[in-house]
Amino acid sequence: MRNLLDFVVKYAYFILFILLEVLCLVLFFSANPYQRYEFATSANVVTGAIAEKWAGVVQYMSLSDENEALKKENADLRNRLEAYRRSSIPVLGKKGFEYIPASVISATTNREKNSITVNAGRNAGMESEMGVIGRDGVVGIVSSVSDKYAVIMPIIHPDARISVKLAENGYFGSLSWNGRDVRVATFSEVPGYVDVRIGDEIVTSGFSAIFPEGIPVGYVKSFEKDLSTDFYTIDVELYTDFHNIKYVYAVRNNNKEEIKASDDKTQKKK
Repeated sequence: MRNLLDFVVKYAYFILFILLEVLCLVLFFSANPYQRYEFATSANVVTGAIAEKWAGVVQYMSLSDENEALKKENADLRNRLEAYRRSSIPVLGKKGFEYIPASVISATTNREKNSITVNAGRNAGMESEMGVIGRDGVVGIVSSVSDKYAVIMPIIHPDARISVKLAENGYFGSLSWNGRDVRVATFSEVPGYVDVRIGDEIVTSGFSAIFPEGIPVGYVKSFEKDLSTDFYTIDVELYTDFHNIKYVYAVRNNNKEEIKASDDKTQKKK
C-alpha cells in the first residue's frame, strides 16, 4: 500500500495531466453546448474535490518526514549554539556537547521506579550515563542501551541524582525525587545562610560530566530550614511535564573521558 501511495505521489502531476486531457477531449466532442456547460461545471466540482482530498493525503504522508526533519534541525541548532558558546571560551576546549534526538515510545509516571524508553540506541550514538533533556529542561539520565533503543532513568526515579544550583547565586546541591508528586523534586545540601526565595530558578550546575551548565530544571516552590543541620530542604517544581513528553535529546559530552580520568587521578592522590 505504501509503495502504491509513493508511486501516486511521485507521478501525481502526470496523472492529473492525463485526467485533464481526458476531460478536454470529452468537452471537445460534446455536441450540445448546454450539455457541455453542465458537464464542465460538474467536472470542475469533481476535480476540485479530488484536488482537495489529494492535498490532504500528501500532507498527511509528509507529516512524519517533516517531524523527523524538525527534530534533526533542532538538534543541529543546539549543537551550533554549544559550538558558539565554546568558541567564545577557548579554555573550555574546541567542542563540548552534542545532542542526539529521539522519540519517546513508552513512559511510566505512576510507579516507584519510573522509566522512559526512546527509539534511539547504540546505532544512533546513545551511551549509558548520558544526560537527557527535553523541550522544557532536564529529563533524566540514560540507564541502558541496545542497538536501536535506550532506557532513561527520569528525575522521577528514587535512584536519580542530579547536580543542580540556584541560578541567581550559584549555590549548588543535589536534586532527587521524593517518590510522591511527579511534578516536584527535592533540592538538598544548600546551606542555611543562603538567600533562597520562592520562584528562584534551578539549573544544572555543570559540575558533572553528564549535563552542561545552566540547563533549566525548575523553580523553588517551597523551602524549609532544618535547624539541626542548618541546611535547606527545597521543593522544586519541575519544568518537564512527564505526563506529556514526546521528544528528547541525549547529551554527549565529548570531554567526558578526559574529565573522568582527571577525577580519578585526583581521587588517587587523596
